[in-house]
Amino acid sequence: MRLSILLCSLALPLTAHVRADDTLPSVTVSAGKMDQRRSDSVAGIVVGHDELIRQGDRVLSDALKRLPGVTIGAPAGTPSGTTGGQIQLRGLGQGYTLVMLDGVPVPAGFSLDSLDPELVERVEIMRAATAEFSAQAIAGSINIVLKRSGKRRERTFKLGSSASNGMSAGSAGVQWTDRDGRLSYALAGTLGHTGRRGLLDEWNREYAAGGTPTVVRHMPLTERVTSDTFELAPRLQWALAGEGSLAWQSLLNVRRLASRRHVVETAYLGGHTGYPDNDAAFNQDSSTVRSDLHWLRKLEHGASLDVKLGLDVNHRSSDYLFQGVGAVPGPANVRLVDAGVDDVGVQASGTYRRTLGEGHALAAGWEAGHRRRADFRRERQLEPGGPPVLPEEEYVATVRRLALFAQDEWEVSARWSLYLGLRWEAWRTASATGGAEPVDVRAQVWSPVLQSLWKFAGKDQVRLAITRTYKAPQIFQLIPRPYIVDNGNSPTNPDNQGNPALRPELAWGLDAAYEYYLGEGAMLGASASLRTISDVMLDRLHLANGRWLAGPVNNGRAQVRSIELEAKLPLTALFAGAPALDLRANLARNWSAVDAVPGPYNRLDGQLPWSANLGADYQLANRPLTLGGNLHYQAGGLSRESSQLLAWQGARRELDIYALWKFSEQLRLRVSGANLLRQPERTRSLYADGAGSALRTVAAGTYRSWRVMLEGAL
Repeated sequence: MRLSILLCSLALPLTAHVRADDTLPSVTVSAGKMDQRRSDSVAGIVVGHDELIRQGDRVLSDALKRLPGVTIGAPAGTPSGTTGGQIQLRGLGQGYTLVMLDGVPVPAGFSLDSLDPELVERVEIMRAATAEFSAQAIAGSINIVLKRSGKRRERTFKLGSSASNGMSAGSAGVQWTDRDGRLSYALAGTLGHTGRRGLLDEWNREYAAGGTPTVVRHMPLTERVTSDTFELAPRLQWALAGEGSLAWQSLLNVRRLASRRHVVETAYLGGHTGYPDNDAAFNQDSSTVRSDLHWLRKLEHGASLDVKLGLDVNHRSSDYLFQGVGAVPGPANVRLVDAGVDDVGVQASGTYRRTLGEGHALAAGWEAGHRRRADFRRERQLEPGGPPVLPEEEYVATVRRLALFAQDEWEVSARWSLYLGLRWEAWRTASATGGAEPVDVRAQVWSPVLQSLWKFAGKDQVRLAITRTYKAPQIFQLIPRPYIVDNGNSPTNPDNQGNPALRPELAWGLDAAYEYYLGEGAMLGASASLRTISDVMLDRLHLANGRWLAGPVNNGRAQVRSIELEAKLPLTALFAGAPALDLRANLARNWSAVDAVPGPYNRLDGQLPWSANLGADYQLANRPLTLGGNLHYQAGGLSRESSQLLAWQGARRELDIYALWKFSEQLRLRVSGANLLRQPERTRSLYADGAGSALRTVAAGTYRSWRVMLEGAL
């Protein structure tokens, strides 16, 4: 009966609430953490360091894609694993999923490809909002917790080498933790070089109103990308009198990225674009410094005061060179772009907690933040036969936030737990832009939260949550500055411009889950959710001065639904004498409908409809060898962005395997293979109106990669 309930998904999603307390140790999803997940009224899924590094992944995004309900969306027409991948819950990114680093929302431009799993202590998945964290999480939240100070001495190193499509890569990492009296400290660092080259095969076709082809162009793009990264995550923690503590945590990330692209166009019908033979070179230097100070003081009567201060500084500078040659031989068109971003944020928060008896705790707190973003863009364009064009644009934007919250966690009885919370958030975004009107946007949101857990007499239980969440416009969506495409402006490849009149999206959510715990470390779960969203932000496509331009506008309502299934089945917990084989699987099905876009396929933000993982780990009985692998699937399909524009994305299948040989407790060798299926990634965009249609198709090649890592203790 329980299994049939699971398979039919008659229960609804897991709510989640996990605090990023400094005192929590490094954990994996083991029996102990499974017990915590089972007992907490707002339990979350916590994935520890050992599980994140199990497959030998070089970047965190590759490890996250295997977690329940998590997908990684890449920009259209680019292979997986490229920069800019978005973490998605319920198939939604672009601000619907809140990504936090040590409990603080990450700024725009933060890339998972610049974070090594070796620096991460654990990842916490929260599918329903809580009052303690930001309510800007319509699809849910993911909190990435950096390495913590250990209670024992640890000296480890890792050396890795990999290759993909003829390009080599390498990495080195160290972990250093120890304790000296009341002081404990940790230092994690990595140094890496990666390289990638590939082919994006693009076709552009246009048709007259009667269906007669008028344009057929083939535009293959070859690309070569290299990246060098240095990361350092130091941490100090002092144990104070009275069970208090003072902790300092920092993250330094320095990265250099270089990309070279070349396109040679062939026009079979309708003539060439402006620059059928063109090259582009892009170089970027970026650095991120994050530093947090955390003070915890224990008070009388089971109370505590928790205060955090944080600073993050993000700098990016880039230069871009585009050289295009026309169909008629002559001087090349040269476009030079020098751009940079300086983003500085300051955050402060405080939380007071007090117990009101066994199983009952109250908490109240505040958060405040100030962020200043200065962005400049200097462009030089030399067109054949014309004077130089010298546009210069820069803007300065500030975002101020203030939040107040209160929550009550109450274990009403041995079977029933209840969580009540209320959060108020207000923010103001202001900017001054050269050549455009200033922007000054203010908004506030009240977010009530109710979550509940009911345990049956056996091994199963149900959860329920009702939440109020929102999605705020990002800064670049508010700034009315155009971003011009280099070549081939069309309804499927338009320029973009922000809209200062955007309002936040608001959503009511209903989540529930059914969980059945079979034994030690084994569980089955089914969940589902419903979101009703108002003031949805959609792109409006139109012609302006002879060029196609897309910009966001608020336009009506949308509804999002999801169902998820999850299973963790270590055979030793189910059968006596079973082999040491751990099986895991998860499946997510997502739906959405936007009222302002005619159906069918009017999915919100190109939502991914399906995702699934099937994995296994096997420890050989008489050998110090562990074998494992994971098959990852993300479905594609059609997505209608407007009555005229239809997009299609192909499915993605990725097979990853690994082998771990333990020479001793101090020395191990890990061999892993990623993307063994080498499935190309395909996208299509179709624009059709009364005057005709335009079709753009892109096929991006993907490649296998092999990695060898030597791991040891000093």
